[in-house]
Amino acid sequence: MRILLLGAEGLLGAGFRAVADADRQGMELTALGRRDVDVTDRAQVSRALRDIAPDACVNAAVLMPADRCDREPEEAYAVNALGARWVSRACAETGAVPVYVSSDFVFDGRGERGYLPDDLPSPLQTYGVTKLAGEQETRLASPRRHLVVRTAALFGPPPDRPDRRACFVDRIAEAARRTGEVRIVDDIVMSPTYTVDFAAAVLDLLRHGAASGRYHLVNQGSASWYRLGRRALERLGVPARVVPVRHPVTTSAPRPRHTPLSGELPPFVRRIRRPWQVALDEYLGVSSAR
Repeated sequence: MRILLLGAEGLLGAGFRAVADADRQGMELTALGRRDVDVTDRAQVSRALRDIAPDACVNAAVLMPADRCDREPEEAYAVNALGARWVSRACAETGAVPVYVSSDFVFDGRGERGYLPDDLPSPLQTYGVTKLAGEQETRLASPRRHLVVRTAALFGPPPDRPDRRACFVDRIAEAARRTGEVRIVDDIVMSPTYTVDFAAAVLDLLRHGAASGRYHLVNQGSASWYRLGRRALERLGVPARVVPVRHPVTTSAPRPRHTPLSGELPPFVRRIRRPWQVALDEYLGVSSAR
């Protein structure tokens, strides 16, 4: 299977490369960043799809973090929504399956249970609004065949480019080693997800011809950022003081406070079903003990 990954300079690019390197079933991955293909440029997107002729195109191109999207709403819409339109239209023209990577930020976080794929979205900020628009653009431009895959709180191998941020787990570990104390938000709960497991799940969906629609691709369980960071430091044996704090209300973009994702997955999607603690331990290179 030939897969084109757009927006490959971030964490998901590293996750997909790890899966491609380990794959034994003929996965061919072409991973392109914004310097190669700007998803806001319809001509560039169409040319890439024609030249590469992939079976599927995973659109991981994104403008974030949320505060930046509030400051630059037009750019956020261009990348997160219009980019999805151009990618999905090019896929429809070439016969590729468009896969749009979305976020738990399409929900407002006011529910008490985990969100299901068909729950009504209600984003709180520009980032969530534009990601939801990207989902809609993907479906409208390629109605007969598409996948919208939502995920959250990614951790995994660092991006190849040094100007791209490492994942939260790596940043917390580095800060704890440097200062001996870290303060981590404890009032936002989400679904920690290993990028390698996410990429493997996307590949499973594509290989088995999963039905078009929305899927929540996250590891099992939920946690606050504090719980995730504390677990990582404990498993790494980093002797640091970990202080739980509330999320500051001074940020321009409001954050949803409780967005665990859940929902049924086809039986052939297996690896991502494991608990986030087990996936985290694998990433950290330690034996698992939930």
